[in-house]
Amino acid sequence: MKPRKLSVGFYGVTGCAGCQLSVLFNEDEILELFGLVDVKAFPFVRERNIDKSFDVAFIEGLVASQDDVVAVKKLREKSKVLVALGACSHTGCVPAYRKFAPPADFERLQFKKRGGITDVPPSPVDAFVKVDYVIPGCPPCKKEILKFIKDFAAGRLPKACINPVCVECRRNGNACLLEGGKPCLGPVTVGGCDAVCVNGGFECWGCRGALPDANYRAFAQLLQGKGFSKKFILQRLRSFVGLKLPREAEEALE
Repeated sequence: MKPRKLSVGFYGVTGCAGCQLSVLFNEDEILELFGLVDVKAFPFVRERNIDKSFDVAFIEGLVASQDDVVAVKKLREKSKVLVALGACSHTGCVPAYRKFAPPADFERLQFKKRGGITDVPPSPVDAFVKVDYVIPGCPPCKKEILKFIKDFAAGRLPKACINPVCVECRRNGNACLLEGGKPCLGPVTVGGCDAVCVNGGFECWGCRGALPDANYRAFAQLLQGKGFSKKFILQRLRSFVGLKLPREAEEALE
């Protein structure tokens, strides 16, 4: 008798759907993924979905309305394990930067909403429900998503990366952008992305979340020594993870 496959659901609240696309963009591996687990629901791409209960549910996007609050609470009730998929669900990401900006800076970008939508402050999913695991990134790495699902299907508990992005930069032979005078956040950002941005010549903006044991005071002093102001450094640190930026980072730039 074959063992029962894990029942899985993929859902989204307020967001761009890029994290769900990362699941689908596993190209050749997508068939393997769907063979490992029983995908009961994926409303983004499927018309018919069975969403009574899940062994594992993935949620993309941040909570930005009362409808989102209801949706994440219902999904939490239906799921044994809830996984925050991507930076919006993990940290609030760029939309949550609204908290740190004057209202006049973003009011012009808002559009008139249909009746019945009630805003809440942009928040990560774990502000409202318990999240068991996180797959970080904007968007998350498709290989990381596949590995997470493979580990769960095999009964292994997925392990979060504990190294900074710099470890992967060194492994890939990248020149250090900080040494070149660029404000890269690699030293204070959780790795696991294979340093994809730096591989392509871009600075790391910290989308995977703040490294818990980073020395923010030393990092701030390093960037200040290269001519960057405290205001600039704090804005860059807040760009993707402002709502979950460690207090010591804020204190280092007061």
